[in-house]
Amino acid sequence: MLLLLHQIHADGSCVAVAAMPDGESVPPAKFYSAQEAQEYRQLGNARRIRERAATLRLLHRTLGVEDALHHYPNGKPYLLAHSHRISISHTRGYVALALHPCREAGIDVESMLRSMAKVAPRYLSAEELAGCATQEQQCLAWCAKEAVYKLAGEEGVDFAAQIRLSRFDVSHEGSIAARFAGKSGGAAFTIRYRVIGELAVCYAFA
Repeated sequence: MLLLLHQIHADGSCVAVAAMPDGESVPPAKFYSAQEAQEYRQLGNARRIRERAATLRLLHRTLGVEDALHHYPNGKPYLLAHSHRISISHTRGYVALALHPCREAGIDVESMLRSMAKVAPRYLSAEELAGCATQEQQCLAWCAKEAVYKLAGEEGVDFAAQIRLSRFDVSHEGSIAARFAGKSGGAAFTIRYRVIGELAVCYAFA
């Protein structure tokens, strides 16, 4: 597993991004419990199995975790033996994790080579679309809104109407201010981002 990013911050939070090993399907049994083994059998999809295996290996490398990855009914992941809050994202060939000892985490990773022009009007407001003229900006905006969505924990979110981003420029790293208008009220987030080669990585803690 090639580690592309591994940051441990002063508050105990951690962000990690890695390239998935080629050809790996199921990790050694020590990385998962009987429940996890059952989940593997139920996945029934080679890509998803590879993603799960890479996630478990990255967890072990960053936290020393050799525990199963569990999921709430809404799909949100959690660790049974650790108090860390966790968020996970995959894109073709890569896996990303954000962890925090006590605060909620949200992360997303996307390829900036992916054209978002056709779908951008679905997740960007008219004002945001005017400020995101380039493919790189549109990709980062999608990535940032995905991170907010994971933090918010609500279903059926209208990305264009309920998640608003401040204007931003694309650099090697930076931050994007975001506001979420949810069913129970509003919230403000600061989304951190990194550009690693073709990858955009956005994450936040709340």
